[in-house]
Amino acid sequence: MVALADDPTLPPRYVVDTYRRVYHTAHGREPVVRYMGNHWYSVNGETVHRITLMDEIARLRDLSQKQYLNRPDKSLIQRLIGRLRSM
Repeated sequence: MVALADDPTLPPRYVVDTYRRVYHTAHGREPVVRYMGNHWYSVNGETVHRITLMDEIARLRDLSQKQYLNRPDKSLIQRLIGRLRSM
């Protein structure tokens, strides 16, 4: 995953694409996001500034990492269920 630097000269397309990617990773669905001009974006019907969107990208990245690390090993759960059924 490419890190997104908080650079005011960064093209809006990169911010939009990165937000879509991390939002989809964290929530499993596509957001509605578009650049409105002058560092303002419309995200799921809400108007947000670029700085807020950059903070949200960082938050969603952290959230998706935590979800990945907290994911239980399905084979372990399946083995436990199998053991319980055999008792």
